[in-house]
Amino acid sequence: MVRYRFQKENSSLGIISRPVADIKLEVNGNIVEVPMYIDSGADVSMIPLRLGKALGFKQIPSDVIYEARGISGGVPYILKEAIFILNNHRYKAKIAWALIEEIPLLLGRLDIFSRFRIIFNEKQGYIDFEEI
Repeated sequence: MVRYRFQKENSSLGIISRPVADIKLEVNGNIVEVPMYIDSGADVSMIPLRLGKALGFKQIPSDVIYEARGISGGVPYILKEAIFILNNHRYKAKIAWALIEEIPLLLGRLDIFSRFRIIFNEKQGYIDFEEI
């Protein structure tokens, strides 16, 4: 089991707690540790353009450009694969590499959530990932 703490952040609503996980992402030996919002409403994990480039992603002619739709409009992305490292456990998963910068880092459901029993305990200020 790995436990992440809610992080307090300023917002237009005042200071609120958000579920954030420090995740290591690995692509071809390049490893970056980043804070990702744990988002049960996100179909797939997503990273911005610059982070994908830092991991070594490159756009190639055969890449299909998809569009993620949400409350803030559409975000063009390419589906890639990465290794997600949570508490020293490694999980291969698809990741949406956004072709823009202005998006938050999201830990979404595809290939990740099905591996865990996830408990959001906002009152106590933690999120538990129990491997199943």
